[in-house]
Amino acid sequence: MVAQALTPKGRQTRQAIEQAARKLFAERGFHGTTLADITSAAGKSPAVFYRYYSDKEDLLAALAESFLRDIVTPSGLALRLPDSPDDSAFFTTVVTGYWNMFKQNIGIMIAVAQLAATQRRFADVQNQFRRFGMDIVAASVRQAQQQGYGTDLNPDHTAAAIALLFENFTSVFVGRSGLGLEISDQDAIATLSTIWKKTLYGY
Repeated sequence: MVAQALTPKGRQTRQAIEQAARKLFAERGFHGTTLADITSAAGKSPAVFYRYYSDKEDLLAALAESFLRDIVTPSGLALRLPDSPDDSAFFTTVVTGYWNMFKQNIGIMIAVAQLAATQRRFADVQNQFRRFGMDIVAASVRQAQQQGYGTDLNPDHTAAAIALLFENFTSVFVGRSGLGLEISDQDAIATLSTIWKKTLYGY
């Protein structure tokens, strides 16, 4: 991204471009969205776009970096761990936050996933997001083990399994490929929370 001090108008212009990109990436995916689609939806010209980004991938990288910096990382800073096997509120609260964060940024998540298969910089971003989730789950496993539960679980392996399950489940049901199943946000959150809790505590 072009480094420059932005005027208020410049910030508004960049915000319009980014909002348009988020929406279009969610609807059409990264590869199904052209630069012309983005600038048209934002009401800007391609020439204006190039004042802020070198290309469509540069725009996605900026969106993904701000997502990690401003949303993902701060959300884990004050996270507490489950007090006991009966602390269902912990799992529900964390999964609700995860679900809503993913849903509000589904366009970025879809686009990053599409590029991660072939481009290292996007694979790195995807893995940073995964690592955030894995760290939380691993910490919850260790907490359960201190309470006498889940002693046969490997915290890191369990964390990877649950984090990837969450990612794929959420991608399918928040995105546009829902397998023909209808699931509400509330039911999705309850399902993921129950799987996580039962993995640790057995009930």
